[in-house]
Amino acid sequence: MSSSTTESMLAIVMTAGEGLPSNAGLAQAIKARIPNIVIPSEILADQNGTLVFLYEDYMFAVGKVDAPCPISKDDPCVQFAWYWPDAWEAVSTHKAHLLPSVSGGADAKRRATLHGQLVAAVVEATKDAVAVHWASSDSLWPAPLVAQTIAPGDRKPPMPFCVGVMLSRDADGGVSGMTRGLAAFGLMEIEAGGFQGDPRQLNGLMLDLAGYLIEAGPVIKDGDTIGPDAATKIIVRHETSGFVPGRPVYRLHFQGKGGA
Repeated sequence: MSSSTTESMLAIVMTAGEGLPSNAGLAQAIKARIPNIVIPSEILADQNGTLVFLYEDYMFAVGKVDAPCPISKDDPCVQFAWYWPDAWEAVSTHKAHLLPSVSGGADAKRRATLHGQLVAAVVEATKDAVAVHWASSDSLWPAPLVAQTIAPGDRKPPMPFCVGVMLSRDADGGVSGMTRGLAAFGLMEIEAGGFQGDPRQLNGLMLDLAGYLIEAGPVIKDGDTIGPDAATKIIVRHETSGFVPGRPVYRLHFQGKGGA
């Protein structure tokens, strides 16, 4: 299912330096990743302003702000960045930021794919880029990792950047998780609770399921079973979120040890 043409993919690229790339530098990095893209020369006349242009049915924009973005140590994107223990130390002293976005078009997967290429290009064109905050998933990542992970010309949305998994420890020692970002693809988010294994295993399971839904659409029916192997049965229910009142979600129910 594609999301509305009014949807927009946005990221924040934070930089430790005070200098911001010129529009010519941004254009060069973008063209290196999307070779058939055309950026009219007249748009590049203003080297320091916001870069805005059309490609296919999508509007690309890169805003520049010579000041830190508002972020605090208590923000969820920092608190849930378990995969990046030094996240706050990396972003707390950043000096400026850029705002790469892609909006419009009728195909959410294509929009997210193009946005991933744009974000990676901005990182590559920006000296001292330290972190990327993905708005749709509310996730925070080291900037170099983003550029290294998203291959030029990749034709798929950049998982796990555009979909994040927030993990938390249950009172009984189990693990709960919820996705952020599937709504941008017109899909319900995924939730789980009471998982008794390694939290990284739950993270991978939920990202794999998210990737499948993005590729196949909302094909999982209430009561369907999934699993990483033939011996593992996980029941998927269409239920109300346990975290966001009134929001419908895919909720995973684990069989045997644990449960949700």
